[in-house]
Parts: sequence; structure tokens; C-alpha cells
Amino acid sequence: MQIAVISGSPKGEMSVTLQYLRFLEEAFLEHTFSVVHAGRDIRSIERQEEAWERLLATVAESDGVLWATPVYVMLVPAQLKRFIELIGERNATDAFFGKYAACLTTSIHYFDHTAHAYLHGICDDLTMRYVGSCSAHMEDLKSEAFQEQLVLFFSDFLEAIAEQRPVQRVFPPLPAPLAPCSPAAPPAAVDTRGKRVVILHDGEPGWGLAAMVGGLAACYGNSARVADIRDAGMKGGCLGCCRCALENTCVYDDGYRAFWEEYIVPADILVMAGTVRDRFLSAAWKQFFDRSFSNGHVPAFKGKQVAYLVDGPLGHLATLREVLTGLAVMEGANLAGIVAGEPGGEIDAALHALAERSVRLSERGYVAPVTFPAVAGHKVFRDEIWGGMRAIFKADDRYYRQHGLYDFPTRDYAKRIGVRATSLAMAIPSVRRDVVKNMPAYMIQPLEKAIASSRVLAERKAQR
Repeated sequence: MQIAVISGSPKGEMSVTLQYLRFLEEAFLEHTFSVVHAGRDIRSIERQEEAWERLLATVAESDGVLWATPVYVMLVPAQLKRFIELIGERNATDAFFGKYAACLTTSIHYFDHTAHAYLHGICDDLTMRYVGSCSAHMEDLKSEAFQEQLVLFFSDFLEAIAEQRPVQRVFPPLPAPLAPCSPAAPPAAVDTRGKRVVILHDGEPGWGLAAMVGGLAACYGNSARVADIRDAGMKGGCLGCCRCALENTCVYDDGYRAFWEEYIVPADILVMAGTVRDRFLSAAWKQFFDRSFSNGHVPAFKGKQVAYLVDGPLGHLATLREVLTGLAVMEGANLAGIVAGEPGGEIDAALHALAERSVRLSERGYVAPVTFPAVAGHKVFRDEIWGGMRAIFKADDRYYRQHGLYDFPTRDYAKRIGVRATSLAMAIPSVRRDVVKNMPAYMIQPLEKAIASSRVLAERKAQR
């Protein structure tokens, strides 16, 4: 069979992901693999019609398409995102129609599921037949057990093609674009109470997003600083070179870092506004997010209020919402809200409420307690940095040491001693029976004590 491989890595042949492909080429010598370097060659693909036509011919002539890409900031790299946008912009969907597809990603298993969901949705939109995905840790190929699983994954893909296996669509089609929602003038400007508000966007004049940005800025009494992310003068997307790891300094010499320092660092309230392009925001926004990798794994929005304006059918894009939420909470921010420019969304009231809430929460210093994505994400980073990445990611290692983020095993020695004593006591049958019988009571005892001795409750009672 002829397999077209769409590589999303900007590193081309030096891509970690492509080493997994090389293994598959050796394992399946009877099949032909044609690699399209969408990530590496995106600029020539955009500018040279010959390169674009050659790429489409490779896909059209194939029996199946394998998306092979690293995961950059919870999704595919911006370069591959731009390639996907071009398919729609140039009405090139026919080359992909009916093709069997699968995806192979490499990462540290940090939000790899959202990258897979995005590609699955794209394949459904292109009327491809999505068979499945394989997520590899960057060093999994050294394991023979994983090699066997990789062979099984690809064998299933080939069998689906050979059998012409029926494949049902998972992600429903997105609704047709409607007239942009234009907010009216706000009822009254919100007192920002000295909080520094920044609104970043990539909107075009006259489009729905520009109206939303203007409407929100008016809600803040026009005291918000508004900037187009394209004014950062980014020369390109993240290269995945990891040369930023030592000192959190990007290899690019452009305006991105200065833009970041001018707008994001001083902001108390940060609003990011974008228009839905395919199933995410624009490639420009994805590039902006990817370039923030130069901050390493240090929380870049710590203590800020973060909000989003999304012009498009956000209600149909659970993966986009998950990524936007993850970006905020993983960077140590509080998600103040998301306002979508969808019909029936009462956008005027929603924008004003967002402005009021973001200022109120910023003044109070509120950051919501973390949920699973932030807890799990921290543990993934913690273990990966300690387990091997700290040799290269020196800046991350320093930050994690300084802030006590290497929190294993627990340094609560009293708790450790108590757990050990309880474990020993549980070996005694009578004690074990008593604990099992009275487990609910034992579980709430420390919480009852916390309520009885709470300073916070005492202060609130005194204020009444």
C-alpha cells in the first residue's frame, strides 16, 4: 500500500516523531511511505503552487494518510495547524475525501488527548475515515514492548484500509457561519480599580472579533490596553529545538519576548481573543502559544485573571474549550470566563459581566482550586523534569527547586510517621475490624476539627 505521511514537525528529518515512522518503514517493507513535511516546509507550501500541488498529489494517490506529529502546547504545532487551514482556504478537500487516516504523536503525554481529538475532528470534517491514534512518549521506541504495540497499531490501520472497514463519524459537522454578532455599547463602564487590563487579539477590521474586542474594551471604560498579537513580529513558529531550556531564552531574535514583557507580564487581567479557524483558533494564535514554550514549565500567568473571547461556534468545540481552560489553569491563572460570539449568547450582557467579574476577582486575588488537568499536568512535568529533563531544562529545574515543586515523597514527616503507624496497626485483626466499621467517622474527624478551629470562620462571625 501507499501511505502518505503528513509530518507536522518543523525539524523535518531530525524529528523525534519521524524516528517512529522509520521503525514502521523497517517493520513494513512491503508498503511504501511518502513523507510530506508540512511542518518543516510550510512557508514554501504557502508560497509555491508547485509544492502545494505536489503535496496534494501525494495524498490523492495514497491508500491511507498517517498524521505524524509532535504535540506542541496541547495541540499540533502551529506549522501543521496552518497547513490544515490551507486545505480549507484553497478548497483542497477532494484530495482527502474517503481516505483512511490515523495519527501518531510523540510527547510526554501532556494533553496529547486534545491533539488527537483535534486531528480526529479535522479528519471527520475532511470526510476521511479515522481509524485511531497512537501516542508515544519521546523515548518509548527504546522499549521492545512498545515496539510491539506500535506494530499492532499500524497493522490495524492497514487492515482497515484492506478491508474497507466502515468508520462512523464521531465529531458532528460545525454549523455554517452566521452573521457576526456585534455588541452594542455597554450600559456603564466598569471601574477597573487600578487593575491593569490587556486584551490581545488577531481580529480583522469589520469582522465579528473586532466588534467583540471593541465592546469589551468599552466595558473597561477604554482603560484596557489592546494589542494585535501579529504586532509582535514573530519570525516563525516554535522550532522544537529546546535551546531555550537552559535560560528560557528563545533562539529567535524577533519581537516576541519584548511583546510578552510589555503586555503579558504586567497584566492583572489578560483577555485573549480569537476567531475559530477549522476547530481551533488561528494558526497565528497557535504560533503565539507555541512560542511561549520558551518560558519552560514555569507558570507564566501565575495569579492573573485570564479570559477569552471566541468568535465562532465554541458550543460545538469541546476540545477547544478544554485547551483554552487548560492553558489558563496550567499557567497558574484563574479562568475568569469565556465569551463566545454565537447567536443567542446575549453577548452584550456577557461582555459586561466578564469585565465586572474579572476586576472583582482580581481585586480579591482569587484563583480557583485546581482540578484534575492542573494536578495531573503538574505531576507529569514534575516527574519528567526530575526524571531526566533537568539535565537540559536548567531553568525549569531551578524554579521547581526554589518553589518546592519536587514534592515527593511528602515532606510532611508527621503525616508519614502517622501513616506508617496506622499501617502497622492495621495488621492487628481487631484494629482492622474497628477501622473498617467506623471508616466514615474516621474520615470526617480531621475535617470536623478544622471547622471547629477555623480562623476564617471566626473572623467572618466577628464581622457579622
